Amino acid sequence: MKKWLFAALFGCNVAQADMLEALKAYENKNYSEAQQDFIKLLPLGNESAAFNLGAMAYQGEGQEKDLNQALAYFMLAAELEHPQAKNILRDLVTNTSEQQLEQANQLFEQLKRRLVIVATDLDKPVVDNLPQPVKRVNPEYPVEAARKGQYGYVQLRFLVDEQGRVTAVDTLDAYPAKVFDRASIRAIKRWRYEPSGQKHLMKVRLSYSLSGGVKVSAVEETVADHNLWDYAVAGSPQHQLALGMLLSLIEIQSSNGFWYNPELPLAAKADFSIYKKRAELQPDFDGFWGYAVVRVAADGTITEQLKTEFEPRSEITNLVGLKLKGKVETDVYRLHRRSDIRSGRLAAKPSIEVSRSMSGRFWWEQAAKNGSLTAQRIMAAYDEQWENYLLSKDDAEVMAWTGTRLILEGQRERGLQLLEQAIAKNYKPATELKKQFM
Repeated sequence: MKKWLFAALFGCNVAQADMLEALKAYENKNYSEAQQDFIKLLPLGNESAAFNLGAMAYQGEGQEKDLNQALAYFMLAAELEHPQAKNILRDLVTNTSEQQLEQANQLFEQLKRRLVIVATDLDKPVVDNLPQPVKRVNPEYPVEAARKGQYGYVQLRFLVDEQGRVTAVDTLDAYPAKVFDRASIRAIKRWRYEPSGQKHLMKVRLSYSLSGGVKVSAVEETVADHNLWDYAVAGSPQHQLALGMLLSLIEIQSSNGFWYNPELPLAAKADFSIYKKRAELQPDFDGFWGYAVVRVAADGTITEQLKTEFEPRSEITNLVGLKLKGKVETDVYRLHRRSDIRSGRLAAKPSIEVSRSMSGRFWWEQAAKNGSLTAQRIMAAYDEQWENYLLSKDDAEVMAWTGTRLILEGQRERGLQLLEQAIAKNYKPATELKKQFM
């Protein structure tokens, strides 16, 4: 793996590393500082912070021993699915009086009310009735990036006006940082969409690769050489953000679909075999519109609907018993046929059932919960909880794009207010966004 790759991973804008700072403070026996840092992470639904606070209260580190407080924090950690909290809690409750348990439950309810972030659905498809591009312009590969053999992706968000022209554009997520951004923005500004008579907020991801794209083996080697997986599991937000980028990078180019089953335990190590190409199947039926994740038998018969979202126009409302034709190479497939996509072709894509820990977005979520502002901004584009959290922190980037969305949804006064606040914080795209509504 070229040296530029690993440098790019940690050259991104990681604004905070609160979990690392908290752990360092704890290791140095600066318990007061560690406690304050852990407390800051609690509203983000950080199960490790809750667990650590419980342990500190139980052991009397930086404070008097407080069993009630320890129980409350362990209850919160268990609620947030910390792997050890339930067992420890069960042992502690055995020697706890009814009065102590009642007081601990009261503290636990108080802690729960402070949560800003709760569980998110990372595998939920986004179905929007958005205009389709009628003109695409491919970005120019940056000369310096091509010379170095660099590859990556850029995800952009932008506003399309009533005539289908792209106006304000900004980078949502990019790997490596600031390598392909400028070329991507220049290209997107020349795209044209179907005129719809109204404005739309859009997202698109552009991929960059040379000589057949990114080699999975090279990514696997980087993860191993730099212990990315181990450090990510240990709670380092920088490594979690980096691992999320790498997994997202190879997922983008994979011909497989992935179902990140929340019921599966977190993987002990990365499993790169999931990216091995599997064949698509052809449906032996018609009339389905929507999205579904199904389990199939060896002969292609659908035996179980794991997740379904039927569109109103769908003539089929139960897929069990129907058949998919072709070579069955896995037991889970993803069916996707949407009204807002012109082709209307029903695809039956292999959907490899894996742990959430093989999802790039999972690691972005962990990095966000551990204090990475970059990861929090990425998550805010997918989840309203993170959007609201960063609005409460007066984050200019989130204020600008949320303000735009609110204006499009009819909340003009509140939307313009957020845009003005973003402009005051010198977020440049906010000025262009505001122009589109004046």
